[in-house]
Amino acid sequence: MEGVVVQFDLGVFSVEAVKKAAYKYINKFSTDFALQGQSIVCSLIFTQNTSQDSIQFYIDDFRKEVLDQDLREKIKKESEPLRNLILAHAFSKTTLVEQ
Repeated sequence: MEGVVVQFDLGVFSVEAVKKAAYKYINKFSTDFALQGQSIVCSLIFTQNTSQDSIQFYIDDFRKEVLDQDLREKIKKESEPLRNLILAHAFSKTTLVEQ
């Protein structure tokens, strides 16, 4: 098995975002996580028959997915009050809660 280390700055990316991104690639490589100082250290473990070109492709794609997941988290947090308002308004028009 071949392992590659990829690091992410905790000041920029959340552990949750990195874990969600790793889950997307669970069928391509396994991942070990560690926190070292202000870094999330990911050891990506590929099978022996994975080519160097494929490994580089998955590393690059994994980095993009971490960014995507982190931005999704931030947008979710920022839009939460509006989503709650929309849901409250939608449910206020139903008979789910008797007044």
